[in-house]
Amino acid sequence: MKPLNILYDRNMELGGALFRRLGKARAVDGRKLTRADLADCDLLFVRSTCRLTRDLLEGTPVRFVGSGVAGTDHIDFAALRDLGIRVETAPGCNAESVADYVVAALLALGERQGRDWRGATLGVVGVGHVGTLVKRFAEEALGMKTLCCDPPRKDDGDPRARDFLSLEALLPQVDVLTLHTPLNEAGPYRTRHLIDGPAARRLKPGATLLNFARGPICDDALLAAMLETGLLADAAIDCWEGEPDYPAELARLAALATPHVAGHAFEGRANGTLAVYRAACGFLGLDPGPTPRFPRAPVPALTLDCAGRTDAQILREAVRAACDIEGDTARFRAAYSPDEAERRARFDALRREYPHRRLFPATRLTLLRPSPTLAPKLAALGFPVKTKGK
Repeated sequence: MKPLNILYDRNMELGGALFRRLGKARAVDGRKLTRADLADCDLLFVRSTCRLTRDLLEGTPVRFVGSGVAGTDHIDFAALRDLGIRVETAPGCNAESVADYVVAALLALGERQGRDWRGATLGVVGVGHVGTLVKRFAEEALGMKTLCCDPPRKDDGDPRARDFLSLEALLPQVDVLTLHTPLNEAGPYRTRHLIDGPAARRLKPGATLLNFARGPICDDALLAAMLETGLLADAAIDCWEGEPDYPAELARLAALATPHVAGHAFEGRANGTLAVYRAACGFLGLDPGPTPRFPRAPVPALTLDCAGRTDAQILREAVRAACDIEGDTARFRAAYSPDEAERRARFDALRREYPHRRLFPATRLTLLRPSPTLAPKLAALGFPVKTKGK
C-alpha cells in the first residue's frame, strides 16, 4: 500500500511527532499554501491562516482536512462537501488558553487603572467554550459581576441563556466588555463590525474593551478614535482587522496589544493538533496510540509570601508568572515596521516563535500566610495551591 502523503502547518504543536505516525509528513507555511503544494497530498492539516476554499482544493488528491483550531471562518464547508473532502475541526481546543489570557489582561489593566475589579461588571459577548470559562473565572477569582449576550443560544431556547441580554441592553451597563463570538459575515447573527458606531454610542463611557475573538468583529479605526478621545478608558487587542497586517494607531493606543496569541498556550495548540490527528485516525481506521508528553511549564512552581499584600497583588504576581501578556505586548510593539510587507512577516514570526507558555494548572503555588479568601480564588483559575501559615 502506498504511504500517505501529509502536509501540516509548521505552527501545529506536536505536528511532526503525530503526523509521521500516519505517513510521510512535511511541514509547510499554511498562509502560503498553494494548489501546487497539494499535487500529491492525501491528508492536510492546517490552522486558521490557511483559507480552505474550492480554488485551493479542487482537483487535488486531498481527501481529509483537519483544522486544528476552534474557529471556522477560514473554511468553505459547502465547497469541501461538494468535493467529497472530509473536514474536521477542534472546537474548544484553546478555550482555557484564551480564558487565561483574559484574566491576565484584566489584572494588568486593573493595575494600570489603579482599581480592583471586585464588584465591577463584565459584559461577556459570546458565551461558548471561551465565554463560559471567562464568566466563571471573572466571578470566582476576580469577584466581578457578569452580564452575558449570546443571541443564537437564547433563540435556541438554551435554559442557561434565559437571563442573557441583547447587545443593546448590555452595553450601557458594563465596565469591561470582552468579545468571544465567531466571525459571521452575514445572516441574522452577523458579527462583522458588531462593535460599530451605534454600539459605541451605547457603550458606557470610560469602559474597557477586550477583543480576543476575531479582528473584524470590531471596527478598528473606530476603536482607535474612541481611545484617542477617552470614550474607551483602555483596550486589550489580540485580534486585528487585516491580519497579518494591523492598524498601527490602534496598536499604539491599546494598553495591551498582542499578535493573535491568546490561544497559543502549549495546551491550546497541542489540543487542536491532537483533536484533528485523532479524527484522522478514525477516518483511516487506525489506533491513534499514546499522547506525547507535554513539556514542563517555564515556571513549574512558585512560592509567594502574602503577608501585608492584597489578594489582587498576589493574583497578579501568580498570573503574570504563568502568562506574561505585558511581555507579549512589548515584543509586539518592538517588532513594528512601517513597511507593510515587513510588518506582516514579523506578525507571523511572532506567532510562530511565541515563547513557551502553559496553562495555569501547570504552575504549582505555595502561599505563605495568605488571607482566607486568596487560595480559593487561585484554585478557581486552576492553579494547584498549597498554603503555609495564617
